Amino acid sequence: MRRALLTNITVIMLVLAGCGTVVSGTQDEKLELVFATTMDYSGIDRDIVDFFSDKITELSDDSMEIELFMNGQLGGEREALEQMNLGEIDLGYNVIQAELYYPEYNAIAIPFLFPDLSSMREYMDSPAGDKIKEIAREKGGIVPMGMHGYGSRWTTSNKPFSNVDELKGLKIRMPEIEWWVDVWAELGALPTPIAATEIVSALQTGTVDAQENFLTNIAGRQMWDYQKYLIKTEHIELYQQWLVSEDTWDHKLNTEQREILEQAIDETLAYADDVVEKSNKQFLEDIEAGGMEIIEPDQEEMREKAQPAIERIIENELAPGVYEEVQKVIGDL
Repeated sequence: MRRALLTNITVIMLVLAGCGTVVSGTQDEKLELVFATTMDYSGIDRDIVDFFSDKITELSDDSMEIELFMNGQLGGEREALEQMNLGEIDLGYNVIQAELYYPEYNAIAIPFLFPDLSSMREYMDSPAGDKIKEIAREKGGIVPMGMHGYGSRWTTSNKPFSNVDELKGLKIRMPEIEWWVDVWAELGALPTPIAATEIVSALQTGTVDAQENFLTNIAGRQMWDYQKYLIKTEHIELYQQWLVSEDTWDHKLNTEQREILEQAIDETLAYADDVVEKSNKQFLEDIEAGGMEIIEPDQEEMREKAQPAIERIIENELAPGVYEEVQKVIGDL
């Protein structure tokens, strides 16, 4: 009887081992993290997420793996944030969290305020940035980890301008972002909120004479077929904020895995800076080859002209003390 019992136990253990089940002792399993974004799996974004995924595998010695869901496969930005709050999505990059959770600290969404991505990152590392991280955890159950950009937004137009006087009365398409509309109206332009899908038709029908966008979209849409001039307004940086679910950070990752994730994101952000710089140089070459004339306007004059609208936004929309932190970053204090 004893020999038969031992034999049965041995058979059971062999079967379980074949199924990958551990009967005694421990066995490390690969940790799979769900990554989601609404951005397409193409171009710059493909380069960035592939680098990140490979870096996680490398740093973890293949004990961690990223499962990518691009192009809004798991829902739009709002849905993705809700799933992060529940721990169903582990991480990704997003921009709408600022509007939802901490609009009163979202100074980086004001055109002509920050000169570059570096100063925006510096703001996020300031006491105001610390408050953003605190609110993001409290309201959204997310942990901000850093941001990557796509470069500045430029303007395309059928009417050239190199200064504020020449900009007056320009009918320009804007995203439906109130602060952007207010600032461009302050410059003397006639901003018109139009959906991105209707940009080309609005230009073709003369509803607007100009639009603004980042270089990858300008080149990708071959705007030289509809516009004569590319104008280096560089009025705001387009960015994505990397976020990790607080539930994932606190309960799914151990200390070593958190360090691996932090390092992988940091290295990815540095890689993204390099990719974006090289890509935008190529986009400019493509745009110029397409026949558009590049104009470099007086950016400082535009910033000064936009200042009254910027100050109204700061006074009416931002939390006390935020502008002081901005001024420290951009060198006005």
